[in-house]
Amino acid sequence: MKLQLHHWLLALAMSVLVACGGGGGGDRAAGVDPGPAPPGGSVPPPTPDLPAPNPAPYGETEDLVVVINKVTIPEDGRPVVEFQLSNSQNTAIIDLTASDIRLIVAKLRSSDLGNLTGTWQSYINRIEEPGVGTGTESKLQATAESNGDFTNNNDGSYVYRFATAINDLPQDILDQAATEGLDLSYEAAQTHRVAMQFSNSPTTANPFYDWVPTTGATDGIFRMDIAATPNCNNCHDKLAMHGGGRTEVEYCVTCHNTGSTDANSTNTVDMKVMIHKIHMGANLPSVQAGGEYAIYGFRDTKHDYSNLKYPQDIRRCENCHAGTSTGAGRDDLVLTDQGDNWAEYSSRAVCGSCHENVNFDRHAGGQPDDSRCASCHSASGFVGSIESSHVIAFEEARKAFDAQVLGITNSMPGETPVITFKVSNPLTGTDYDIFNDPVWTNSESSLNVKMSWDTGDYNNTGNGSENASSVSTSALANATANGDGSYSVTMPIAVPDGSAAPGVAASGSGIATIEGHPGVDYDDDGEPDSVPVGDAHAFFSIDEADGNPVDRRQSVEINQCLACHGSLVLHGNNRADNIDSCVTCHNPRNSDRRVREVAANPPTDGKQEESISFKTMVHGIHAAGMRENPLQIVGFRGFTTYVYDEEEVHYPGDLSNCLACHTDTGYTLPLASSVLATSIDTGDDREDPADDVVITPITATCSSCHDDSVATAHMTSNGGSFSTSQAAIDDGEVVEQCTLCHAEGKSAAVSDVHNIGELP
Repeated sequence: MKLQLHHWLLALAMSVLVACGGGGGGDRAAGVDPGPAPPGGSVPPPTPDLPAPNPAPYGETEDLVVVINKVTIPEDGRPVVEFQLSNSQNTAIIDLTASDIRLIVAKLRSSDLGNLTGTWQSYINRIEEPGVGTGTESKLQATAESNGDFTNNNDGSYVYRFATAINDLPQDILDQAATEGLDLSYEAAQTHRVAMQFSNSPTTANPFYDWVPTTGATDGIFRMDIAATPNCNNCHDKLAMHGGGRTEVEYCVTCHNTGSTDANSTNTVDMKVMIHKIHMGANLPSVQAGGEYAIYGFRDTKHDYSNLKYPQDIRRCENCHAGTSTGAGRDDLVLTDQGDNWAEYSSRAVCGSCHENVNFDRHAGGQPDDSRCASCHSASGFVGSIESSHVIAFEEARKAFDAQVLGITNSMPGETPVITFKVSNPLTGTDYDIFNDPVWTNSESSLNVKMSWDTGDYNNTGNGSENASSVSTSALANATANGDGSYSVTMPIAVPDGSAAPGVAASGSGIATIEGHPGVDYDDDGEPDSVPVGDAHAFFSIDEADGNPVDRRQSVEINQCLACHGSLVLHGNNRADNIDSCVTCHNPRNSDRRVREVAANPPTDGKQEESISFKTMVHGIHAAGMRENPLQIVGFRGFTTYVYDEEEVHYPGDLSNCLACHTDTGYTLPLASSVLATSIDTGDDREDPADDVVITPITATCSSCHDDSVATAHMTSNGGSFSTSQAAIDDGEVVEQCTLCHAEGKSAAVSDVHNIGELP
């Protein structure tokens, strides 16, 4: 029809030209008589038969909605999948093609441990030949297909008929399975799953359909629902593997099952084994002994997990898989039907994935299968329950301590603050006697009260020290009992009033914090070990007009940190899980200069000092994989130099999703007017910030991730400076113009140029 329309338009154009007669007027060329009139009058041009506009092109849809309506397995054994596709506005997507999808079908076989456990086995498999690595034998690997019969009904509904006949698999696949002890026979009475992958679209989807072929039942059937994808995404934000198209655990397990092995490394890629080993990474016994743990993927690409450092205690099993028992009280987790299985059923494969140095042929007399594991590993067994074996004694000990800052007096400039506090045991409801209770009187005990100023941006100028850290005093040595379970301690210096060097008075509001660690023998070895008391804080007014303190701005949420870290216990178990405490020392004026000067292993970055400001340091650590120059910081007393490169830090999520750490507005521009520039050279007089060389505030933050030359040039060409003074900024001599483009509502707002998602 397009060709017909083209010919008609061409004829019309020619007739117009002829009628014009070369511009001489009239209705025909000279000497040419008109032909006879067409019968029935003038003939209108034909109406073009153009297709209707596509309201929801698949390749542009960012909100796929897929529903698998039905799966059947006819006599020829080729499963037939009926599904429909739309966007979130329920507009049908009608242009999907076979090249956009991949499908897999698997059966769920129950295990020897009972009807609540099982393992998936894919019917769609291939044979992988070793090409690199240490492997020498062919291995079976589950896979997906897309070469079946695809039908588009042009209304948003589709039918896919598998190319693979699951009741008549290729003989070479069956032979390979037999050599590996695998059963690929079609078992129609077992639960089956069809899972799909959608590609070539801005977003992907992995829908699945569980049913029993003999009955067609989809409800009340045996399922395996161990781990929930949202729990993975608490860290991974979001889980997106194999080019980004595989994002759901229910899809992953259909390939990553017991019958899949990497022929190159000889390692199984069974989900329950591989994932444990990946997360153990550098802590695997085999890696600790000098070996490696690696998997060879697409095109024999080696993925070496031997250096992977999991950011929390691996024994927090419930963070990945939790049920009504193990996930009780955790509203940050999605609970699954078999999420408690890890605590109830032991097996050689699962246990051996972390405890790989256990020889099950000899363990407790030899374990040829899993049938006898529960005789020891259960609530009534010799070893006790699996859950009790994974209890983190350190974390349990922490539950017995809760510190509180009760009040601050004498906090005006020139006055010496008195801070009142107590430490209680929430488990018993009693207060500790910090002068007599054994946990506070042994060699591991420490309890410190601190103060910092001001909450606009901590700087601690006038603290009498060559660094910008908090003012601290030992509560165990200097506190006085108040007789009601509380204690008071007088701080060692007054709030600066400007009368002493460097002549700068404190103003606004300050903060009092308490941190430290009692000594607790939580591992029953007869020796006390340090346990963090749990940092506490309270704000106080220095010279606020109404006498009410102004809290420091909240840019990040500790619970978002803990989603990955589990707990943030740092500096020798002194400081724990309190951002308001961290930022008092990790402020824009503080650096590692003093300890860098005596570093046992000096950094190689050529710097005299490195800022330890919270925003630049934490960004620099997490951005190790994208920075051109790894962040290097010297730690306690110069003993350790920390190099945060991509070998040391493996950020598991989307680094550009600021909401993974920040509050809803904690990452946006403009910054609060009180935010200070970041000192990179604390000058000749380390107590006086006036001679500091600083980086302008926005530039300091952005360059902590974007440290390449192009980004640096962009910042400096728009008013940012890597070598100025706070006075020049305050006087308006140096003005960052970043907000002209990057403020909210502008053409390149931070929330637009970063991949801002939703909190898990």
